Amino acid sequence: MDKSNNLGIKEIAKLANVSIGTVDRVLHNRTGVSAATRKKIQHIIKETGYTKNILASRLKLAARKKIKIAILIPEIKNEWSYWKAPQKGIKKAVKELKEQGISIQFFHFNFLHPQSFSEKCGTIFSEAFDGIITVSFLEKESNDLLVKSIKQNIPVVFLDTERPLKYSANFIRQNSVNAGMVAGRLLHGLVGNDGQYFVVNILNEDGIQINNRQRESGFRAFFNKNFKNKSIAIHTINHPLENDFEITEALKQLFSNEKTKGIFVTNARSFLIPQILKENNISDTFIVGFDLNRQNLALLKTGQISFLINQKPEYQGYTAIKSLYKFLTENDDSELNVEIPVEIIVKENA
Repeated sequence: MDKSNNLGIKEIAKLANVSIGTVDRVLHNRTGVSAATRKKIQHIIKETGYTKNILASRLKLAARKKIKIAILIPEIKNEWSYWKAPQKGIKKAVKELKEQGISIQFFHFNFLHPQSFSEKCGTIFSEAFDGIITVSFLEKESNDLLVKSIKQNIPVVFLDTERPLKYSANFIRQNSVNAGMVAGRLLHGLVGNDGQYFVVNILNEDGIQINNRQRESGFRAFFNKNFKNKSIAIHTINHPLENDFEITEALKQLFSNEKTKGIFVTNARSFLIPQILKENNISDTFIVGFDLNRQNLALLKTGQISFLINQKPEYQGYTAIKSLYKFLTENDDSELNVEIPVEIIVKENA
């Protein structure tokens, strides 16, 4: 086979009769490729003398004097929005890298209208960005984004939540299933085997948000694994994103007994629950939720929320910029995938 350094990933994929994503996984030593396919691709790479033209990439960036990164995240509708935190981390990292020539542009989409995500993606791909930071909440739209990014050789980093996608992807996130298992352990320590458990999720047009679904899965897995022979009641409450949270008549019946109750809120809206419990004279209840917005923290400090799980959104945003910059300038992808530890916050360490 003739050696040629002009070959790119597309040509390698054609020679191996595989997808571009599969070649990318082999080049970056990622999982998801069979041993036989990996060996075949590595043989072609060796025979053709393929090497990524890092120098050309650096010269291209240097010629423009700016590395442009697009940030596509959900709309920030109020002062306590979760997405203010990763945005703050992103701005902090950009400030530190300002002298190295980096610029960012924020784009926002509406959770309730997936088309807005696709429209913003169209704008991003038309404006020659070097990298993209976004979220994978919308499965179809995230896959479409990945396809386009691979074609244009633009690296993508997803924040907050990992989900299976058609191609290999980079995630800076907390393991949502593990976080749900931690929540189960925390609530069980307060409620025990004889109480009732409730899981509160958010619904959008695609159904239950992916991270909420994963956290509930982990929560239930904790009880299934550790208390197989116990009949522990776990009820799911799905709360539409655009509606005010309220307790239905059916839920009032469930809450009316004298059993101790544990409520696991799989999102940042734990602060909605204590006032509703108070209005309905529901007591002997413990709450575990996510994220350190001011409303959650205030209720944690007064004991109305028992535990909060912190997924460090500001750190996620900060790390995404730093790792993407390192990849674009040094071809080092070692920090493009980061798992955030499950951090438990109580009123004493809030």
